[in-house]
Amino acid sequence: MNVLGSASVDATPVSGQFTGAASRYVTAAVRALLWIYVASLPFRPLLFVERHAFILLLALLVGWSLVHKRLFWKPTALDIPLLAYVSWIALSIPFAQFPAYSLKEFGKLLQGIVIFYAVLYFLRDAAGRRNLLYLMVGTTGLISIYGISQFDPANQQAMRSFLPAEVWLTTYLVLLIPLCVGASSAGERPWMRWVAGGVAASAIICLVLVRSRAGAVALSAELVLMAWLFRRWKHVVFATVSALVLMGALWLVSLSNVTLPGTNGGTIPMNKNVGSIIHRFDIWKFMLGEIQKHPVVGIGYGKDNFLLVYGQEPEEVEPGHVRVKNAGAHNIVLYHALHVGIPGALLFVWLMVRAVKTLWIGVQGSSDQHSYGMAAAIFVAVIGGLIRFQFDLMLVGTLAVLFWVLLAVGMLYVPKQPATANELI
Repeated sequence: MNVLGSASVDATPVSGQFTGAASRYVTAAVRALLWIYVASLPFRPLLFVERHAFILLLALLVGWSLVHKRLFWKPTALDIPLLAYVSWIALSIPFAQFPAYSLKEFGKLLQGIVIFYAVLYFLRDAAGRRNLLYLMVGTTGLISIYGISQFDPANQQAMRSFLPAEVWLTTYLVLLIPLCVGASSAGERPWMRWVAGGVAASAIICLVLVRSRAGAVALSAELVLMAWLFRRWKHVVFATVSALVLMGALWLVSLSNVTLPGTNGGTIPMNKNVGSIIHRFDIWKFMLGEIQKHPVVGIGYGKDNFLLVYGQEPEEVEPGHVRVKNAGAHNIVLYHALHVGIPGALLFVWLMVRAVKTLWIGVQGSSDQHSYGMAAAIFVAVIGGLIRFQFDLMLVGTLAVLFWVLLAVGMLYVPKQPATANELI
């Protein structure tokens, strides 16, 4: 009896040690995979890494939940509007005109939300956030430098870096420039501040060289916000002046007869026509008419539903205009209203308003320079991204996941999460 009893007593700590070791290994693996996953997002050649990393990450998250007998969930002020938003989209799928496609796109949305909560839970400590910051600043440096090397004065679309197209590059830079400026102003280490400052400068130059008017609008808003928010704003002033000088130089060259190398005897073409602006207004007008026909559940979640539903329909095009039925949505709010109905659009707006207000609480409640700088940077990045989304539907694919990652990091700098719906609308 004594021997059996002694063995039974000794077995308990061994079991506990095994469980604790397994938990530590799984947690470390989840953190490493999160870093790999986020680092691979902007690199199109690494798409297979991103996909396989997510599958492995999902398996590890399930294993972690089984070991701990609970979900990896850290409550935030976004939980209720996020649940309402996702639930409404799920409810709309059976009514979609192409349910199978909408279900696949809904799976991508859930993927982004899984990453959101995984970042919140597993990278909430200082080391996790710091390493994630290093990764995002480093990848932004690679993206912007390679993008600058692709500059073709005669072809605006040549600059895409490692991303699928120049509109993707523009959106990526709009989302990451504030983070780099924030790290250059409030980095925890001096070398990090210098590196982040250089990356921010190269990213701004790259964005200016793309010559995207929507990107310029979003960048201008971000620079104004950062100059207002950052206590150490000399980097922002330098970046702003550099961007203005570069844009002014490009504009003067476009008005002159100076022949530049690589232009076949011409000058740098500046996009001065308003054709794309008129086209967007035509698209929005068409969408408003279609929203009235599908006001509740829409035509189906997913960006390609626009082309699937309307792309093959005949269309009368007025002189000076181009087709809109094969163009896709160019506004994030109208996209939701048409694809998942007006209730879905209202829920998306509620979620984004809640996100911006919560991030602002993080800015106001920061207790040190680093927290203030990072909270302010992500606050600016989200606003800049939302401005960018008003002109093109770019909350898609890896850019959508990146947006969820930024939101998650921003939530980590909020010192107090509102507990009731009355505190935030």
